Amino acid sequence: DVQYTDIDYMERNLDFTLSPRFAGLPALVNKIKSEGMRFIIILDPAISGNETNYPAFTRGVQNNVFMQWPNSSEILYSKVWSFLPNVQINESLPHEDLVERYVSHCAFPDFFRNSTVEWWKREILEVHDNPDPSKSIKFDGLWTDMNEPAAFMNGAIGGCKNDLLNYPPYMPNLGYRSVGLIHKTPCMEGQQYLADGTPVRHFDVHSLYGWSQTRASLAALHGATKERGIVITRSTYPSSGRWAGHWLGDNTAAWDQMHKSIIGTGQEKGWQPWHHQIVQWVGLGGALKPILPRQGCLPQRQDPAAWDATFHEISRNVLNIRYKLLPYLYTLLFDAHAQGSTVIRPVLHEFVEDRNTWDIDEQFLWGPALLISPVLKPNDRSVNAYFPKARWYDYHTETDTGFRGQFQNLSAPLEHINLHIRGGYILPWQRPANTTAYSRKNPMGLTVALDDELSAEGHLYWDDGVRIGT
Repeated sequence: DVQYTDIDYMERNLDFTLSPRFAGLPALVNKIKSEGMRFIIILDPAISGNETNYPAFTRGVQNNVFMQWPNSSEILYSKVWSFLPNVQINESLPHEDLVERYVSHCAFPDFFRNSTVEWWKREILEVHDNPDPSKSIKFDGLWTDMNEPAAFMNGAIGGCKNDLLNYPPYMPNLGYRSVGLIHKTPCMEGQQYLADGTPVRHFDVHSLYGWSQTRASLAALHGATKERGIVITRSTYPSSGRWAGHWLGDNTAAWDQMHKSIIGTGQEKGWQPWHHQIVQWVGLGGALKPILPRQGCLPQRQDPAAWDATFHEISRNVLNIRYKLLPYLYTLLFDAHAQGSTVIRPVLHEFVEDRNTWDIDEQFLWGPALLISPVLKPNDRSVNAYFPKARWYDYHTETDTGFRGQFQNLSAPLEHINLHIRGGYILPWQRPANTTAYSRKNPMGLTVALDDELSAEGHLYWDDGVRIGT
């Protein structure tokens, strides 16, 4: 159970700072933690080089952590967040100079370097263990954003210098092909260094930027909290899952993107949904995603408390399903960590020889055993679900449906989400409570779903939830 904060908590969007408007945040985090919940902060990789007193940048320069121009010690600067709206104008500076100072010149750390990893650890540790209690944020996890790496300009301040790298003869089919490879990202000739000192061009390791930051972020998190924690990153690469979870970036609370979120199994961050739509967002995301985020954008709140009593009851019911099944979900997450298996998986992955499953992208499974068939279209109160050849039990009634190898039209009122348990599997569960901390103290049980041979099997992974290395 986690509260998380976007960049709003920072002073002018500067990493490792705390805005005066969020002066009460450290105390709030302590209160949340005392009630058995957790807290996550966001960090972006780009570091402003425009400040008169910004220790993170100063120490970064001293430790040579930033991406550079080739054959030079000069830092490659780009533009990220626009800081100007929050700046108090100093009358001694020309206005034009102030605009340039606060809109540009952000440096990108080179996370392949050992010196960068140590610098990143130090800056994060200071946020967690600041000697001033009013500035110490006792976070439990990190949410990393903008790490493709993403910029708000193409290339670098003053332009790029290597046309061959930035506009190669063969261009992938990007949305902005005419811009080249530098669309909203730094120049491809940017100089980086591997841990052993081998120089590489950003062109060669661009897709590994988020991967390299992820390793450093988990090490920093462990060093600060001394607990397992979690890192959630926007940019990944094969093997990133060893260190972090993945979120898909910002999308709207729209019907088509609800469908896309199944394919990507990510998070939603939208605005101005209508009542039935947000009910079904929570129904799909709340019970059935590895991570259930609710991030509202102005002008309309999206948290369950902002809606009516009917929505409260529907949210409570579907969230109780999620909490009840946390032991099964936790076991799937451990299996993914230990064996590289998937938590959410397409129906195809369990029934690969059934050609009907090859095109199904509106249903999905938790592990091998729980089939989810959500409504994805406005005003629909039924869903045409496919049941592969197996014995399937209705989750809610625990009765054998008799459906196998067939499509079936299922009733799907707003308050009901269709869940089916596959015969041959045992699902561990636990009586739900208001938070995970309290749920974990409750009695546990097993749902045993027999197959046609009247047998079933399953397993449970259980630990204290926090220790590193279990």
